[in-house]
Amino acid sequence: MSSSPYDDLAEIYDLIQKDIDAGHWARYIDGLVHMFGPARGDGEGGRLLLCDLGCGTAGVALEMQSLGYDVIGIDESVLMLEKAREKAAAAGKNILFLCQDITDMELFGTVDVFTCLLDTVNHITRKADLQRMLSLFKNYLNPGGLFIFDTATPHHLRETLGNNFFYTIDEDFALLWENSFSPRMKTSTSDLTLFRQGEGNMYRRYEGRIRERIYTEEELRECLAAAGMELIGKYGELIYEQPEAESAREFYVARRPAGDAVCVSQ
Repeated sequence: MSSSPYDDLAEIYDLIQKDIDAGHWARYIDGLVHMFGPARGDGEGGRLLLCDLGCGTAGVALEMQSLGYDVIGIDESVLMLEKAREKAAAAGKNILFLCQDITDMELFGTVDVFTCLLDTVNHITRKADLQRMLSLFKNYLNPGGLFIFDTATPHHLRETLGNNFFYTIDEDFALLWENSFSPRMKTSTSDLTLFRQGEGNMYRRYEGRIRERIYTEEELRECLAAAGMELIGKYGELIYEQPEAESAREFYVARRPAGDAVCVSQ
């Protein structure tokens, strides 16, 4: 039995995300850090130490290290992290990967930047769990440090995905995506089926389910404030401007006050 519901997605994750330019995302995040974050950090030689929450197969994490960050990746899926370690080894990157639930994580010390990307916040479908994750920043985020994250917008989950069916047919795989949206629960459920070509004309079938929850800006502000964080920026998808009304994704930047004291867990 899988230890994580996302284990089932490990084989198809990079295919689902094939349109994501990890390098572009990393450069965008780096731009936000330069706008709002500290110049020196807890990494080797004063490099900024960044922790990517829900790192998946580490596409963006690897690119962040290439930009000069020391990087930690956390994900609850053993199989996702196996893929991440394979990619890091192939690229000659030294990243610490931890298999943990990001809403109940434990680190060895503090970091300068937390990221939570590719709708990972939406995947935390209980508001209490999101609040618990943010409360941990009192232990692990340095004063003046940043939390940078994106969310799928209500418009995207409710209208674009909605109750629709999508498919992608390629030379060696077919991906079927059946979506449903619950107005009462404010959740979007995506049932994914992948047929991937193996030896000869044989195809192997993979299945996975993604569930995401709408978070409004008001809810996010409330959760961040309760965790002692200040929301300092909101942007459209990979731009340094306000999002448009029908944007699919929004980026947020929150900061821990510079004079705040780090709590020590007992």
